[in-house]
Amino acid sequence: MRAVRAWFFEQDGGWYVQCKYGSRALALGKGNAVFVKSLQDVQGALATLKDATEAGELDEAIENMLKKRAKKAA
Repeated sequence: MRAVRAWFFEQDGGWYVQCKYGSRALALGKGNAVFVKSLQDVQGALATLKDATEAGELDEAIENMLKKRAKKAA
């Protein structure tokens, strides 16, 4: 059994929300996380990431991550 790690963490006076594929965080713009000011905003950020995933907006980020993983394995 594997432990499931949270997709968000507290730092810099707010919360960072990541979108993960497996155990790796996907690149989201300039980094790999979205910053929100309060814990209550984490749910909205996760909902937005879910909607973006369902709309196919994160497909390119997933493909890029898989390409990098394949290069490291070779």
